[in-house]
Amino acid sequence: MQQSRWERLAPLTGVISVAIIVAVFAIGGNTPEGDDGAAKVEAFYIKHHDKHATLAFILAIAVPFLLFFVSSLRRDLRRAGGSGQLANAAFAGGILAAVGFTILAAVHLALAESAAHARTIATTQTLNVLDGNDFIPAAAGVGLLVLAASASAIRHGGLPKWLGWVGIVIGIAAFTPAGFFAFLAGGLWILIVSVLLTRARTAAAGPAVP
Repeated sequence: MQQSRWERLAPLTGVISVAIIVAVFAIGGNTPEGDDGAAKVEAFYIKHHDKHATLAFILAIAVPFLLFFVSSLRRDLRRAGGSGQLANAAFAGGILAAVGFTILAAVHLALAESAAHARTIATTQTLNVLDGNDFIPAAAGVGLLVLAASASAIRHGGLPKWLGWVGIVIGIAAFTPAGFFAFLAGGLWILIVSVLLTRARTAAAGPAVP
């Protein structure tokens, strides 16, 4: 069956999601640490309220693109063979990551709003501590996504085996003290997979039918 243009380009949603996430964290820059004083935290978010509230909304935009990507990845991994259990585990990891990024966005928005409007120092300080430590669902989700998808690629195909072995290392490292670096490497892994899946689908589709 001839694939539509959307089906061929669907894996590129991974590129979009990673680009949005990287841009948000790069633009956000340094924010107050969890052990910073309450007055410093409140002053920072009063001054930068609009910027960080906007970034929270932009981060949320990355979530549906990430879900479209993991859906595309599961489809191609299942078509490559096997029972589909590893492909489903990768999909579950993607859902967990999406939930994690939604939590990141929600907490950060609440933090910016609490400083700008509520003027409640204790609330702002509590949210700031949470904001610095709510990355675990997103990091764990990315780790599971990469680990399960890589294991499926090694056993059944769908992705190059070398990329599968790299992903195994990244996925395991995500649950160690080196998790931060594995999280960054997981983003790069998603970028590479997005491009490879798109190229494979385009090559398999052949000339487009009017």
